[in-house]
Amino acid sequence: MKAALEEFALHGYEATSIAQIARTAKVSKGLLYNYFTSKEGLLEELILDAVNQSQESMNELITPDPGETLENILTWVFRELRQNTKYWKLTTELSFKLKRFEFIHDLALSKMTQFVAFGGGLLAELGFDNPEQEARVLGALIDGIAIHYVTMGKDYPMDQMESFLIDKYCRKK
Repeated sequence: MKAALEEFALHGYEATSIAQIARTAKVSKGLLYNYFTSKEGLLEELILDAVNQSQESMNELITPDPGETLENILTWVFRELRQNTKYWKLTTELSFKLKRFEFIHDLALSKMTQFVAFGGGLLAELGFDNPEQEARVLGALIDGIAIHYVTMGKDYPMDQMESFLIDKYCRKK
């Protein structure tokens, strides 16, 4: 799966073949097919594994203080963007192909719904007007920042954007 992530992030999903992934992983194509039924099956496993790991991490970020919880989440997201840029590059590419991959569409919709409910609850506790809409805006800002970062890399002002979002959303007066 690590080799698949490398190849998908480098070349894009459509341009990557199972043979390339097998070469990068230093295994035979046949062995790869023993574990995954298709390239799309491999992609699905890769995405679901990352989502499960993210969910486990998120559970550790929750505290009784809504501002602290939201700050923990934002700090985690920015750290993930910096450390797992290849994964974010892949998910950014796939987000523009939601009709091509039904499982990604369904997963994206589910994650957005969960974020709006949970983030909206935190923002309500922090005193934001219209907290569910504000959570949607925050989610869109994070998505936009991710797109900018994966395209601009180190030239994008990640530290400033992280501080800005934390100040704007976690320290409501």
